[in-house]
Amino acid sequence: MLIVCACALGMITAQGASAQDMEQLDAYTGRHKAATSPASLPEDCFDELENGTGHEIACLFPLRLSQSEQAELEKGSRGYIKNVACTMTIRMPRADVKTTIAARDHVFQSPEHPVTCTVMTHKSSFEITATFAPRVVFKNDEAVEATPGLGNVKGVTRVISWPVVQFVNRWPSIRRGILQIVNAYRTHARKKDGSRSAQP
Repeated sequence: MLIVCACALGMITAQGASAQDMEQLDAYTGRHKAATSPASLPEDCFDELENGTGHEIACLFPLRLSQSEQAELEKGSRGYIKNVACTMTIRMPRADVKTTIAARDHVFQSPEHPVTCTVMTHKSSFEITATFAPRVVFKNDEAVEATPGLGNVKGVTRVISWPVVQFVNRWPSIRRGILQIVNAYRTHARKKDGSRSAQP
């Protein structure tokens, strides 16, 4: 979740966008319309992960910024971007998650998850899309390497999207965030499974 938020912000504001980039963005918006996410999917991904029983983890994950994040976004875009609201569609085999939780040495490659974002500017709003496919390497029972796998950004020019993709995928704080979340959840899930096994 932390990674997706960073991707949503980073698509437009990473390293600060120049005035020329913003003019290119104005000229380009509206040419690409985002696909509508499946309305039938649940929006509580935590519940789906913890309590779901289907072979696939499938849900919509909405991302909304806090007031402080909105202020940071506006500052980073030099007043151009006022807010960003995103929704990620998650579809992942549950068996892949279970394997990742149990494995000591393992490379987890997530399938691509589409992300749709509505970007609100001081003039109007428009939609952009991207995909998100994290990769995590486990060694000696610990997640040690990670990348968010941001790609396929559409709705803005490549002049803007290419450097942002490079920045987000190499951003140290995002990588650290992935590792912290993954290691913490593996500990939680193993304890939970152990408690269930111990019940008569």
